[in-house]
Amino acid sequence: MSSRATVVDAAQRDGLFTVSTISYTQFVVDTWMALCSGLGYPPEIAAEPLAELEFITAGWGANLIGPQRRYPSYVSRDGFPVEFSVSWRDGVPEVRILFESLGPELSPASCQAAGQELTRSLAGKPGVSVDGYARIEDLFVVEAPELYRPTVWNSLAWRQGAAPRYKVYLNPQAQGVERSAEVVGEAMARLGRARAWEPVAQHCRALAADGHELEFFALDLTDDGDARAKVYFRHPPMDLPELNRVASLAAAHDQDRALRAFHAVYGQDATRVENSPMTCLSFRADGDGAAEANVYLRLPRNAPSDADAGRRIADVMSGEDLDPAPYLAMLERVAPRSLDGSAGLQELLAYRTGGGSRADIGVYLRCSVYGTSVDTRHV
Repeated sequence: MSSRATVVDAAQRDGLFTVSTISYTQFVVDTWMALCSGLGYPPEIAAEPLAELEFITAGWGANLIGPQRRYPSYVSRDGFPVEFSVSWRDGVPEVRILFESLGPELSPASCQAAGQELTRSLAGKPGVSVDGYARIEDLFVVEAPELYRPTVWNSLAWRQGAAPRYKVYLNPQAQGVERSAEVVGEAMARLGRARAWEPVAQHCRALAADGHELEFFALDLTDDGDARAKVYFRHPPMDLPELNRVASLAAAHDQDRALRAFHAVYGQDATRVENSPMTCLSFRADGDGAAEANVYLRLPRNAPSDADAGRRIADVMSGEDLDPAPYLAMLERVAPRSLDGSAGLQELLAYRTGGGSRADIGVYLRCSVYGTSVDTRHV
């Protein structure tokens, strides 16, 4: 039995948020505060990173979102340039935002330049270094980037009591799909991670032949010497053991625990997954291979509603001795309509095992604003 796609009415999934008359920054701030409120943070604590949110959206965030999509960002299925997520590592929540900076011309080249400018402007912030990014920027920036593909994206992650942490996301296919493994290999070498990358590089040709596509490259913008370089594989339809096999390129991946999470999301009888899951492998400078694997399990076309998706995520959290109540409260707080009447707000469940007794869990929320999707690449 496969993890069969569930038919979901587009009206349940598209245009969930009615926000055309407010600015991007206002939407970001309002959603951030709703997420944090649902997780139980007092307003004064949740507001600690608001100045940073305003900084990262400066230049484009003051524009009204509007009723029609003017630039199709690959961040989202409907082209909206912002995605929120919450993760739990060692049981502690972290609130995050991923976004594409919008350039004044609303073209891929203009947005790429805006992302470059923002990334460089982060230098000097507490705990931030862009030195690694500067060493690899030319590998991922091209004169004519494709429409509806990644350009130069950024993310901000915040835990209570700590300074925000930043990351940059890049397109390994910018010079062509056929060169993506070569580009990643050169980036890893420049970042001092060639030894860590080599065991995975040996599998890249076979992975590509089987349809596993190198889709993103990411780098922590930290100054502590422990920045992670990450690669993200998008997977074709495949059997569940194959998903575990790719993740097992990281020594810390626990196949048995991961399989329990897979079944909680896809169903106990599922043996196959067909809705484009992803695997992220992370690499550190002193590693002999991939340090960790984060598997991204996609909920749309699988869970018939956000209420059902929430229950599946709660099952995974409970299995890792994490209380799902704060997550479910947050979901109710941020959802723009009844969870029984929407699908796709919860886009991805991320699951990562390591040395601890609990897995790290993350949930990615897609803010569907427009009434239609851009194309079928986002399932």
